[in-house]
This record gives sequence, structure tokens and C-alpha cells, in this order.
Amino acid sequence: MTRFKPHNHHILLRSLHIIILLTALHPFIFGQKNSVVQVHADKSSGYGVAWGGPQNTPDLIVTALHLVAGKSTIMVVWQGKKAYAQVEKIYKPADLALLKLKTPLGIPPLILYSGDPPWDTNVNFWEVPVNNSTMVGKFTVLEEKTSLAKISPRIANNPNGLSKALCSDADIYYPGMNTLVLNFKEPNIRKAHSGSPLTYGEKILGMVDGGAKLVDGKACVWAIPASEFIKLFNQGTPIPASMPACDQPGSENKFMYSGLRSDNPLLDPEEAKQAGKFEESVDLETISGSQIELSHEYRLTFDEVYQTLFEDEQNDLNEILEYEEELSLDDLFNSAVDLFIEETTGISIMIPTECKLYSTTDDYGTLITTSSPGGLVTMSIYISPNATMEDGMEALNSIKAFLEKKGQTINPEQDDIDDFSDDEFNPYYSEYVENTTEDENGDIQSEFFADLIISDGDVLAVTVNIADWSLLNDDPEERLYLYLLQTCALLSDFTIY
Repeated sequence: MTRFKPHNHHILLRSLHIIILLTALHPFIFGQKNSVVQVHADKSSGYGVAWGGPQNTPDLIVTALHLVAGKSTIMVVWQGKKAYAQVEKIYKPADLALLKLKTPLGIPPLILYSGDPPWDTNVNFWEVPVNNSTMVGKFTVLEEKTSLAKISPRIANNPNGLSKALCSDADIYYPGMNTLVLNFKEPNIRKAHSGSPLTYGEKILGMVDGGAKLVDGKACVWAIPASEFIKLFNQGTPIPASMPACDQPGSENKFMYSGLRSDNPLLDPEEAKQAGKFEESVDLETISGSQIELSHEYRLTFDEVYQTLFEDEQNDLNEILEYEEELSLDDLFNSAVDLFIEETTGISIMIPTECKLYSTTDDYGTLITTSSPGGLVTMSIYISPNATMEDGMEALNSIKAFLEKKGQTINPEQDDIDDFSDDEFNPYYSEYVENTTEDENGDIQSEFFADLIISDGDVLAVTVNIADWSLLNDDPEERLYLYLLQTCALLSDFTIY
């Protein structure tokens, strides 16, 4: 029989001690991870979590209602195993659905966190990278509980603008505008995160609702508190056979997040191929060493974007085209645009599909440029991640000084300044500037637009420049891209939380 030498015995004991210590530090992560599933509903993908109600029943899955409503086939994937599921109950006010697996998988349920969740503390949400089976935990910080109608000061005065971006059934919007939701700032939460649970210490704090695909042309996200799970179990009702899908073509209720993934087993090969084209992110590095990552979120018609705009923005766009003789809104509606989300800051960038992005870096951050197909209109985008609003203002002032050296004085009118910089949870500041030069006859020679934004310290500056208006006058197609780029510049912003 082989005996351990004394020093080997001590090494073994020390190794076992380390393993036991690591297990003691991370059992919650392992337990949480084992209860999270992927949910594929026809062409949409998201997540869910095992929660068995008062009896702690395994294989009952809570997910987002907007993910599964009106879908013919629902598949749950857990640790490489697959099972079809059916909707047992729904609770529209909180956008929740309870699924029951048709084939038991033995998914261990988590329990709900009682009371208010921990604020200003790292909590987990979950995702599976594309073409991977490993559930990955990511972090977010919860900030407050508020009604959906007051999720952000940027949309607090436009409840109708938010509600029309939600799902609806029998003229009832869901989730409800008065439903209490969890507010957080997490740029990593994007499409296909619908139904991902927020977890902490083996318990469920809530669920990522994914949010509205676009509100006023911008991404918007929130989470549903775990207390709503109890209402789902006690007050939930069977799903109506006539309930429409949230992404039903031709309806306004198609703007809730529901991700398209190339590894969705319910897609046919051509659909999976098309989805895969948009899954490669663009990695960029600023001169300061900060890493930023642009991920493609959606390709959609400008008409779809227009339907999400608040009435004031729609009126502004109509005014832009008021004196246009060769182009109309219909021309813009038929154009396609791409929406990108920056991974670190949550910045959303919108550009016409025909325009390509190029990037350089300098002392101000990362400069991303694009232009109209004919090159007469140029759009430039600066991204500068910062820790505080004060740092952000300093970076913004540096960008303004840089633009002034190029001949563009940034002096906004008071009405073109939005200042929410003192907001406790969503500090936000923006300026809009429009500069023109005229010849001796009063005709416009050149035009410059700038939209400058700080959100929680991070800076986004978007400019559109037309160097020679006389060339645009003779080129309706280039003018079309002017209107598209100008509108895209105004709609490029930070995700609304």
C-alpha cells in the first residue's frame, strides 16, 4: 500500500481546504445557474427560471409573457436537454407566464427573495452565448422600484408614447403602466434577455422583462419584481387561444424585446443563417485603453422606427419635409436602418443600412464615422466612457472645444438643453445645436447638426455635416440620406432605464 509522504499529505489537505472554501464562497452561483433555462418560442428566444410556487414543484418555468404569447411551439433547453412546454397561466399586468414541461427534466426550482431586493449590490442575470450550452452569470445593480410609467424622467411625461411600444391583448397593454418594476442600469441587457432571472443568494429577485424594443426610437429596459411571481401563481389565468403574438406583423405591439438567435432549434436553416449574419460584434478600443463593443440589435424599416416616436418627434420630422418637393415620408418609411448597442455604456446608435461604419480613436474617445452613399453627408459619433457626471462634462467640453477648432461653435438655445443631471438614479444631460452658413443671397451653403449627451458620466456626441448644400439640391437620393442621417443622429442615445 502506498503511503503519502508528510509534505504530500499537507499539500493534499491544503488543496482540499481550498476546494471546500471555493465551494463555500460560490454555492449560490452554482445553484442559481442550475435553475435557469433557455426558452425558444417559434422564432423568438429568451430565458426562464424554475420556480415551483408554494409546493416548490420542479419543472415549472416562469418566463416573459411577451416571449410566448401567440406562439405555436415552445421549447425549453436546460443543460443541453430539450423539452416542449405549454403555457399553464399568464399574468398580463406583470408580463409573466408560467410554463409546464411536457417531458420532465428535473430542473431544481429556486425560491423567491422576500422583501425589497438588495440595492446597490451586485446581483446576477444570466445568458447563454450563441452556439454554447453553458449558462453564464453577469452582474447588474438594482437602483429603485418605480411604476413603469415613471421608469425614466426622459419618458415620464409621455405615457402614451411608452404604452404604444408595449404588447397588447384585447386593447389591454402589458405589462401595465402602473405595474411596479425594478429600475437598473445594465448596458449588457439587450435583446434575447427576456425572462432572464435576477438572482441573489439562491433566490429570485425578479426577472428581466427585456423592455420595449424601441421607445421614441430608443431601447428601454426594466425588470419585474419577484413579488409578481406570487400574483402569477394565485391570480394567473389560462392563456386565451386568440391571444396575438407580440411580434405580430402589422401591429403596433411588436416592439417588445424578443431576440432572434441562430442557434434556436425552431428556426429553419435559412432563418438561422440570416440570424447569424448579425451576431458578430465590433470590438473597439479608445486611446485611453477602454474597451467598447458594438453589437447589432435590429434591422428594421424607418416606418417601424417612426411608429415608436413621441408625437413631438413625429411633428418635427414632418416639418423637416414640409418644403420638400421630390421626397416624402413614404420614401423614408421604405428605407431600412440598423440599430447597434454599445456593450459598456448602453449607447444606441442608429444608421441607415446602406451606410457603413468606420472608426478611429483619439484623446476624446472613439470616433465612429459614416456617410451617405454619395458622400455629401457625413455623420460622426464620439463615445467616451466616464465614471461621473463631472468627468462626463469635462469630456463633453473637450469635444466641444475640438469642434470649435473646426469652425463649429456649440452654443445651444435654452430650449435645446435637457438637464436631468441631478437625478439620483438616471443623471442625464443633453444639448442640441444647429449651425448654418449662408451666401450673400441668403441661400444655405452648409449645415451642421450636433446632439451632445451625457448619461451617468458616459458621453455620446453625434454630428451631421453637409459641406455643400448646392450639390444636395440637385440630388434627391442624397437628400433622402440627409433626412435619414439627421433623424438617426437625433435618435442615437443611451438605453432608457
